[in-house]
Amino acid sequence: MIIAHITDFHVGRVIETADGPMDLHDRMLDAIAHLRGLKPQPDLVMFTGDLSNHGSEADYIRVRQALRTLDAPIYILPGNHDRRQTLRRVFAGHDYWPQEGFLHYTLENYPLRIIALDTLWPGSHEGMLDAERLAWFEARLQEAADRPTAVFMHHPPFKTGLPYPDSLMCRNGDAFGGIVARHPQIQAVICGHVHRDVVTYWRGVPAYVTGSATFANGLILYPVDDVDPLFEPPTCRLFVWDNGRLTSHISFIGSYLYGLSEGVPKPPQNE
Repeated sequence: MIIAHITDFHVGRVIETADGPMDLHDRMLDAIAHLRGLKPQPDLVMFTGDLSNHGSEADYIRVRQALRTLDAPIYILPGNHDRRQTLRRVFAGHDYWPQEGFLHYTLENYPLRIIALDTLWPGSHEGMLDAERLAWFEARLQEAADRPTAVFMHHPPFKTGLPYPDSLMCRNGDAFGGIVARHPQIQAVICGHVHRDVVTYWRGVPAYVTGSATFANGLILYPVDDVDPLFEPPTCRLFVWDNGRLTSHISFIGSYLYGLSEGVPKPPQNE
């Protein structure tokens, strides 16, 4: 089983650069083309939020049109820039969502069970796992205590060591972590939001943050009031579930014929 994890398109945002404006819609199209080119194709794509930068219907329609070109099933969670009701309206065919309330769900028909948690807290860039959501999460775990499970969410419930995104993490992370620690079937907790790749070990499980598929934030390990966007190579992450083991791989979006570097190296010379 192969899961492609993609996050944080922010379609609708145009970033001014020294080389001119960078429309994140174009970066999204590059990411979709990258997913289409994966061999073998993933069994499913998990998209953990911030499809649009402003939660606008027009931007969601543009994302929907691009996602329709993928062959793999696509499952969506909201991020802090998203709007639940607009998502429901534009992505009306996504019937794995409950008809009302939070946009969280389980996927039962794969070798690795998936629990997808809605951490959106309207009006805030922080996430929230309140008592209602925590109770839902623990109940889903108790339903299938013997099934290996991966948990997907937008906001990390743990600190990454990056002070700026850590100020915008998920509230009630300690309570959530207590539930994670009580359920050994959890194989990983997988998030977006930070716009950088982060891996740690938290409450007895591996925990991952996948970088944005359109732009990065800097590796800033000291307090700042804000961060500027960077155009480091965008990424998605591939998870391979095989024989009871979950393995993670970073997949860089774009063409790098001679590897990743600050510039394009000259082709090797055979003399």
